[in-house]
Amino acid sequence: NGFKRIIQIWHRRAGKEKTDINLVAREVYTNVGAYYYIFPTYNQGKKILWNGADKDGTRFLDHLPKETRLRTVGNEMFIEFKNGSTFQVIGSDNIDSIVGTNPKGVVFSEYSLQDPTAWDYIRPILAENDGWAVFNFTPRGNNHAKDLLDYALTDQEHWFVSNLTVEDTKAIKQEVLDQERKEIIAKNGDDSVFRQEYMNSFSASMTGAYYGKLM
Repeated sequence: NGFKRIIQIWHRRAGKEKTDINLVAREVYTNVGAYYYIFPTYNQGKKILWNGADKDGTRFLDHLPKETRLRTVGNEMFIEFKNGSTFQVIGSDNIDSIVGTNPKGVVFSEYSLQDPTAWDYIRPILAENDGWAVFNFTPRGNNHAKDLLDYALTDQEHWFVSNLTVEDTKAIKQEVLDQERKEIIAKNGDDSVFRQEYMNSFSASMTGAYYGKLM
């Protein structure tokens, strides 16, 4: 609907990458330009998106058909298309690698785990060229991602927020969720991790936080 800033808080295994790589695919073919898919680290990008597949075995990169590509550079996770568009997967731990470029669209995947300065570097570029940014994540406490969400909720004229829990999507069977909750409680003593991963709770204590349950 014309939004250029999107926050996508979807529960674990809801299909964030499947959705966002298809958004990128649409833009690559309809709006020639440079597009970046940014993960917390380079290795995560390689494992999750560049070499990854969905639960049905379809590789994420298959949504960018080889017939439309001019060249694919595997060791740089870079694709150039016949229409002039480019696509690259990078890590926010190496954001300097794209400083000076002119992207038209950027996906920040697992933004709650990223270096927030990456957005500070990209923001002026997208502001100048009217580009778009998507921030997808599952909560990780009250960090920079929560701050960005809080701001977005005050400016819904310019920011679109999608917050989907497992109760919204019904993407995972109830019996599987019940078993997940049971095992998490047995391991951690409470269901904080379950609420974080499947119910998008920002108040769940961070895994490994010694005083989390007491607080």
